[in-house]
Amino acid sequence: MSKIIVGTTDTSRVEFRDINGALADPTTVTAEVKKPDGSVTSAPITIVNSAVGVYDFYVATDAAGMWYLVITGSGNDVDKVFEKTICVVRSSTS
Repeated sequence: MSKIIVGTTDTSRVEFRDINGALADPTTVTAEVKKPDGSVTSAPITIVNSAVGVYDFYVATDAAGMWYLVITGSGNDVDKVFEKTICVVRSSTS
């Protein structure tokens, strides 16, 4: 679990590998986040394909609480689900 201050962006790097273990780009990559208020969306997520099989996910946070990120890659002999919990806290100066 990562811990960040509300208003900042959490970064996750995910590698997708094919059935032979080689880095490979999935045909489909999706990401959704469940926000502290219970809403599920892909709106605050930016996905960047940094290299073959390597994707960076940037989640812009706007509320304190627990965020749950689910990233899925499928197709092209790739099948992976990555899950992450992000603890977003208020700044001690606010």
